Amino acid sequence: MDDSIKTLNAMATQADAECIVLKEFNINDVSCLADQPSSATLTPPLSTDGAPSSADEEETSSSSSRPPPPVPMEAWTTEARYVCEVLIRRSQDEDSMWTDLRIAMLGNVDAGKSTLCGVLTHGELDNGSGKARLNLFRHLHEIQSGHTSCISREILGFNKHGTMFNYENHSIESILDNSSKIITFIDLAGSQKYLKTTLFGLTGHCPDYAALVVNSKQGLVGTFREHLGLTVALKVISFVCITKTDETSSTQIRRCKMQIESILKGPAVKRPALLVQSPADAERAAQKIKTRTPVFQVSAVTGDNLPLLQHFLSHLQPALSKEERTAATKAEPKFSVDGVLSVTGNGPIVTGLVTRGTIREESELLMGPFEDKTYRSVRVSSIHCNRLPRRLAKCGQSVSLAFHNLGCSMPRKGMVLMSPEYESYCVHEFTAEIYILQHPNNSKIKIGFEATVFIENIRQKVLITHMDKEITTGQKAKVRLKFLQYPDLVGEGSKLFLRNGRTKAMGTVSEVTKIPTQIIVTEDDIIN
Repeated sequence: MDDSIKTLNAMATQADAECIVLKEFNINDVSCLADQPSSATLTPPLSTDGAPSSADEEETSSSSSRPPPPVPMEAWTTEARYVCEVLIRRSQDEDSMWTDLRIAMLGNVDAGKSTLCGVLTHGELDNGSGKARLNLFRHLHEIQSGHTSCISREILGFNKHGTMFNYENHSIESILDNSSKIITFIDLAGSQKYLKTTLFGLTGHCPDYAALVVNSKQGLVGTFREHLGLTVALKVISFVCITKTDETSSTQIRRCKMQIESILKGPAVKRPALLVQSPADAERAAQKIKTRTPVFQVSAVTGDNLPLLQHFLSHLQPALSKEERTAATKAEPKFSVDGVLSVTGNGPIVTGLVTRGTIREESELLMGPFEDKTYRSVRVSSIHCNRLPRRLAKCGQSVSLAFHNLGCSMPRKGMVLMSPEYESYCVHEFTAEIYILQHPNNSKIKIGFEATVFIENIRQKVLITHMDKEITTGQKAKVRLKFLQYPDLVGEGSKLFLRNGRTKAMGTVSEVTKIPTQIIVTEDDIIN
């Protein structure tokens, strides 16, 4: 058995894989086969030369075509023989993984955000009636109305030579294996009714860039300006895609471009438009995206200028510098929970973003804070990224995690998973400096005002308990905010966004009141 395992290890090494022995037992040990029926019998053993034993020679000679009769297990006593179950899987290392880049799709309803995502990720042009967007919809009412109401994600891959990999001719395994860069499109809602979902997608999913999609027939209407303001407030770099150019006159397209150029060079954005009309323009736009705003004119029906957009995406780099990404990857692991699933037989599974460090299978982490102001010690049992099992997840990847010993504790959105090296505390009240973007009727915001706050993956109601002055649209103030539901983990310097109806404000957390927490260590509860 040892020699066989050594041979498997050698073969796995040659194939850049690893060999793990899962189970090993003696097949002659009756106790290991206790689950077999009592009448179970086994074929008698052969002699060392392969012939039947002497006890069966007479029967064999009389009927060579008939197999030897079975004997009870109790009568089968030979030398020990072993069987083992071995797992062979490809090795995974940080250096062999791809670069992740997240792009949020923004724009007014009916601008063509989901359709553009579907065409890019599935490689099939739209039929003019929204066929391509069906690949991203998750609910029946979305299919019936044609409007996105929840966050959906799809991936697009590029190798180091700029070759694109999508679902047209590749499975998700093939895309991940052949790509050195994976672009995740985060499709967000354009309707004002789902602005809360769009805000959570921008704050909780931490996109590198935002694609502002404009319907060339409508121009800058609806929520476009509001979404552009969100990207400026949250400092998310954006580019513009003018869609439906196949059914719009040149005059309408020219008018739409003039509107875009005017708003981009204004004092709020200060990133003049850069119209992309050639592959050289696309490369230059990818290099200068922090100071200029690339503008594309595309059609998801005819495919006009889609290769320019794909060329631009192949040259686009993550918003953080290489040094910043390296430092974040080498830090202790930290994970933001933005979703919770319940799978029968596996317990709760959390989804979210690895914000710092690298999480591996069997990593010991702290989960919290819970409503009772405690953290639970948990151990990661499995990791899935882009619907595939992984051995590890590095900073910047959206993954789902399962645990050995979560027990009866139910996680929720807004929690974190972090290394025990971090300080474990929770916050019930904090101070922030806010700026009012919009407040109806020019009335004053006073103490006692309630709103929904968005801080990274946190979304819950807060109450203003103190402020240095009453403010309205276009004014700043220093306010004291209190969570109304449960304590959360908030760090100083975090950006926040406040919303209550038509009232919108942005700001930064300047001071937090830390509440000491207790760490509860739970026993392993491994579910087979």
